[in-house]
Amino acid sequence: MVDKVADVAGPGIGSYDEVEKILPQDYSSLLDRKDTQKAIFALKDYIKENLCREL
Repeated sequence: MVDKVADVAGPGIGSYDEVEKILPQDYSSLLDRKDTQKAIFALKDYIKENLCREL
């Protein structure tokens, strides 16, 4: 069995080294972790509600 490694950097990006190549050197998040989590939840909810309405 092949060992699986978690894709901790995000979908489509394999490692933090690859993320560092993409992001600008002076990058910093505009939101803290809690606000980021709230924003992601709101976005997912928005997509779900509007997709259901359109379908």
